[in-house]
Amino acid sequence: MYVKIWQRYLIREIVSFFFLFLGCFYSIYALIDYSLHMQDFMQDTRITFSHIFLYYLFEFIKRADLLIPLAVLITTIKVLFALNIKGELVALRASGLSLRVILRPFFYLAIALAVFNYISNEWILPSSLTFVDRFQEQHWKPSSKDSHLYTLSLSDQSKLIYQTKDPQKQLLTDVFWVRSADEIWHMKSLCYDLKQPIGFFVDQLRRSNKGHFEKIESFEEYPFTLFSKGLLENYKIPISLENQKMSTLFKDLIQKRVSPYEYPIALSYFLLKMTTPFLSLLVVLAIAPFCISHRRCFPVFLTYALALFGFIAFFTLLDAAVILSENETISAFYAILFPFCICFSLFSYRYFKRVQ
Repeated sequence: MYVKIWQRYLIREIVSFFFLFLGCFYSIYALIDYSLHMQDFMQDTRITFSHIFLYYLFEFIKRADLLIPLAVLITTIKVLFALNIKGELVALRASGLSLRVILRPFFYLAIALAVFNYISNEWILPSSLTFVDRFQEQHWKPSSKDSHLYTLSLSDQSKLIYQTKDPQKQLLTDVFWVRSADEIWHMKSLCYDLKQPIGFFVDQLRRSNKGHFEKIESFEEYPFTLFSKGLLENYKIPISLENQKMSTLFKDLIQKRVSPYEYPIALSYFLLKMTTPFLSLLVVLAIAPFCISHRRCFPVFLTYALALFGFIAFFTLLDAAVILSENETISAFYAILFPFCICFSLFSYRYFKRVQ
């Protein structure tokens, strides 16, 4: 009873088109992704419909930091241009409403989605990322072009670095056990199913007095009793820094529970999780002034094209900033916070100047 007719109309238009675009866009993405991995889904008899449903649900949560601001951007352009072209914006202005009042529903939506993204980053996204990673690891066949390396931390602070994993055979391939800075073990494969893991075609490397690694011994099979307990305990729940909660990353950074190598990576992901929810608010600030101007001809196509180009360019810049901060080329505070601060300053200045 406290919501006026024009507010109900505007909220209905915003919400309906937001969910329409979000649902259609993600449905197309899910359909394309399913067609690419259809063979893996059909050949693996362990996969049920519920598994596929959960996978794409968690995949949506994983992509929400990109999809939600994009949906807000398209919704803002569409609704404001529709109001402008039909003359409804002029009618609202003539009734005594200011532009700030008219644009409030867009900011309410952006703020609500920012809160949702913060909740997701803390409680929903970490488990979603872990589920997606394990699902792909268990059910998807590794590509021949896949050259990713995976790291597993053991209880004695040593690390296992491997290239591929076969969950059915419980076998790691092309494995390096970095026991210390002066000792490395390399093996062609490692079976971790047994109480006593066994490596096959194992080489022991040790640093010489000259600083070079030299092969000390070789074995066709070698029982790794040194880290059997640590391997079996830590292998079951490997959680990467990207999959950690914001609160966990914050505690790790404050209490310095991460290694000097992992510190810039943890800081980069923490700052990224703290800033990306504001993208929904940023896109409204950026595009609203362009959609409420009065013209004879409204450049609808040009506005959509430039808005999408700017959105993609900003995300590309953000990805580059994360890479630079992870490798300590640039401090994470400058690499990640600087683009957000600059964009918020420029677009906020233009917005408040336009709506005065």
